Amino acid sequence: MDSARLAGWSGISSRGRGIRRNFPPPIWQIPEPSSRHHPCPLCVLPFPRQTPRPYPRQTHDPVVATDDEKIAECCRGFGADVIMTSESCRNGTERCNEALQKLEKKYDIVVNIQGDEPLLEPEIIDGVVQALQGAPDAVFSTAVTSLKPEDGTDPNRVKCVVDKHGYAIYFSRGLIPYNKSGKVNPQFPYLLHLGIQSYDSKFLKIYPQLPPTHLQLEEDLEQLKVLENGYKMKVIKVDHDAHGVDAPEDVEKIEMLMRERNIS
Repeated sequence: MDSARLAGWSGISSRGRGIRRNFPPPIWQIPEPSSRHHPCPLCVLPFPRQTPRPYPRQTHDPVVATDDEKIAECCRGFGADVIMTSESCRNGTERCNEALQKLEKKYDIVVNIQGDEPLLEPEIIDGVVQALQGAPDAVFSTAVTSLKPEDGTDPNRVKCVVDKHGYAIYFSRGLIPYNKSGKVNPQFPYLLHLGIQSYDSKFLKIYPQLPPTHLQLEEDLEQLKVLENGYKMKVIKVDHDAHGVDAPEDVEKIEMLMRERNIS
């Protein structure tokens, strides 16, 4: 069984203006143990090895980035390339930057797929890359989908608001926007942030050098450091029935969905 499918994967893709450059390998960015389930985020899902999930057009062979040797050993067991990163990485963005440096190759875009999003479609990965390619004033892109009303008050479901031009205004673990009644409005099109983001590789090197910001620390959301420092972030809306692994009980839900979709 393939545990790295739960780990998700992050991709590095070339960025061009009408010209496709060298396509690099994806990176599976696995969260540090302290950020998810104790003692480490290694959960096994029954993805068949002989039927690999289709890769996005923008990326090639996958690479795993982790600071946990148990995860690395598991991934090496089914032939994945692994990049060990330091425990000092404070979030997935910093981990992707370190992995990129260790690859010792030059790429224009890095796509980070967080380890708690095992069922993201390849088309979404292509979409965030294309969004960044088409927004030269942005250094970051990500994806959102419709938020289910029952998830409105769940702090593990990160919400997002965007402006009329598709750029991020804010991310929050609380319900945004928040109305006077203090209740979820089932008629309002709330947005749920998905665990995928792409960065301009030059900005990725800058990100770890930026000091933590008040909003980032309060919400514990790495995206807010980007916005607080005045950088622009492009957001695409996708039709995706989000099933992230935010709590141990979510693993069973993912397994059930996989059986329903004949993935395993």
